[in-house]
Amino acid sequence: MFRAWFQQPRRVDSGQLLDALRAIERYRKFLSGLIDQQTPECGRYTRYELWARGLAYALDELEQSVYCADRFRAGVKHRQEEQMDAEERDDYRRHVYFYKNGFIRLFSILDKLGYLLNDLLRLRTERVKHKFSYFTVLRQMQHLHAEPALCEPLVRLKEQFKEPLARLREKRNMEIHLVNTEMLDDLLRIDLCRADRTYIEDLEANMEDLRQSFGMVCKTLAVVFDYLHERSKA
Repeated sequence: MFRAWFQQPRRVDSGQLLDALRAIERYRKFLSGLIDQQTPECGRYTRYELWARGLAYALDELEQSVYCADRFRAGVKHRQEEQMDAEERDDYRRHVYFYKNGFIRLFSILDKLGYLLNDLLRLRTERVKHKFSYFTVLRQMQHLHAEPALCEPLVRLKEQFKEPLARLREKRNMEIHLVNTEMLDDLLRIDLCRADRTYIEDLEANMEDLRQSFGMVCKTLAVVFDYLHERSKA
């Protein structure tokens, strides 16, 4: 959708994104077949199909946010807002918007996935923590020794991308609960109470964290939905 802004053709899904979307679609088709049978479990299957569809839509929106954040970042050349002309400042603000949108959506997808796994696998994570995250669900799976063939690759992915995820999660928490993320570096850079220059953060390092974490989300969704599809057929 947003590629038209940059005179680019529509996205052709490939790589990790394609793997994730295909895995979700296979599971959705399987559920649709069960729904068509109109069994007493039809309502539950419909709920899971809607859940999976929502995750596919959310992943598409996340990819677009990552893409736009990266494209607008390319237009930012200076490290201080005062050195930017109006066009560059607009690109910086657009970058910040889509960058924030990206990391907020990223953790939203993971948490929605956690609620799906908690419900479908009957993990009862709400007994441990009323409002829980994907990572709480993963710890609950480890504690219960539930679905080891699924849990083990998910834990490996969490550990593999631990550092970029931690940095983005801190920014997500700052954005939602404390101050805007673009103000964080300003607070850390203030010297002797002088704030007459507005330094911007390392945009390329930020984007690398977002790209890596987006890859983690794609891989995680592919692992989960491939597993659920195989599990359902057994």
